[in-house]
Amino acid sequence: MTVGAAELPDAAARAFDTYFENARSAFVATATTQDEASAAREAALLRSGKTIVEPGSGDGIVEAPSSLIHHWRGRTLVPGATLDQVLTASRDYASYPNIYRLIQRATVLSDDGATVRIQLRMRASGGGLSATFDVWSRAQYIQIDRRRAYVVSRSESIREVTDAGQPSERLLPEGQDSGYLWRAAAFTRNVVVEQGVLVEMETLGLSRPLPRGLGWIIEPIARRIGRRSVEQSLEEFRQAVLQRSKLAP
Repeated sequence: MTVGAAELPDAAARAFDTYFENARSAFVATATTQDEASAAREAALLRSGKTIVEPGSGDGIVEAPSSLIHHWRGRTLVPGATLDQVLTASRDYASYPNIYRLIQRATVLSDDGATVRIQLRMRASGGGLSATFDVWSRAQYIQIDRRRAYVVSRSESIREVTDAGQPSERLLPEGQDSGYLWRAAAFTRNVVVEQGVLVEMETLGLSRPLPRGLGWIIEPIARRIGRRSVEQSLEEFRQAVLQRSKLAP
């Protein structure tokens, strides 16, 4: 399926900024106030490698000015793991291409301990649509105490790549591309429970609106892709922690 070029409107960028700030505030409030009992109840639902994914708002796709905001939330349990093992795997960006099918290349640009700047090359596809991006992001790591830590990551720039890997490869101007992904953010919460570490992830993305006349076809596909993306990322991360910590069966 082919869609034409799109341009990121200022109103859409402002809407995403506002949505991001509200979502981040809600996420941090939960990460810093959740008690051990509620974390234990969540973990009890996730035994046997189960991953739960649900919309972060509404049905997972929120209409914004001349754009759509995609918001999904998922959680899984890494059995037997420690908080240090989970955070070490999270910060091992060089291994990301071996962990996540979505990521083709990862480079750490700077790391001062609390904040890491990263450049990722990502290829996303689904429902007959696909695109390759170079994404520059900033990730902030916050450890609350010995059993709780969280990460807030947000894209600083996203450039779509045409003819990726070919001599004719080039980066399109930011915000002037297919509109597949204009902005992105992720929040990850890690909590030590009796069984291991509870990992919860929220993802935000900003895209063009659905093409006129094709929404009834593409919207269900976009929703499935959003849900599956979070589920797959959590499963891949859990397996990576288990393997590198020699906890896998």
